[in-house]
Amino acid sequence: MIEDPSADGGGPSPYEVLAPVGVTPWTSHKDMRDVSFELLARHLMTPVTQQAWDELRGVRRRLLVDLFLYDVDPAAELPLALGDIDRALAAEPAAPPQDAVRLTDELIDLIRFDV
Repeated sequence: MIEDPSADGGGPSPYEVLAPVGVTPWTSHKDMRDVSFELLARHLMTPVTQQAWDELRGVRRRLLVDLFLYDVDPAAELPLALGDIDRALAAEPAAPPQDAVRLTDELIDLIRFDV
């Protein structure tokens, strides 16, 4: 994984902050919950490390942090994804579910507006 350079939040990523205690994107959720003990044992628990740990110990917040570890170019990826969808729909004899059509339209709108 690489960190998306356009996602700079103005400081180091939580993974960078917690690297001294061995935290990586591959650290399990179970192990992440115990990181505070390692920080305390090494006298590394500071407001900065506490915040980084808080961002990574919850599943939802960690998924958001991990999202920015991928440098994705939607303009390059969209044609490939649409091609996959077109092939899957062509193999499907029935009309696509309405949810799939709506989600595809939403995805196209997001890409157009660079969200």
